[in-house]
Amino acid sequence: MSLISDNKKEKIKMDVLRFLYDEYPKMLYTYEVADALTRNDEFILSLLLELRNKKAIHWIEETKGGKIKRKWGMNELIYKTYKELL
Repeated sequence: MSLISDNKKEKIKMDVLRFLYDEYPKMLYTYEVADALTRNDEFILSLLLELRNKKAIHWIEETKGGKIKRKWGMNELIYKTYKELL
């Protein structure tokens, strides 16, 4: 498995935010974000968790049959700020 530089990770995080901005206010599953960006689900999950810790995005957790599914969406304040910049 190859390592990704911090610089490239930051660029992919920006892609994640851009995608969530385009889909706002829709909440998306991890696999939907990963599929749209053509990335591994676990890698995208790690980036989504980092963005959540920075309060850029929020999540809803669903538990069914012992499995945990998360839906992700852009934080409303971040969305409004990003929209003003465009």
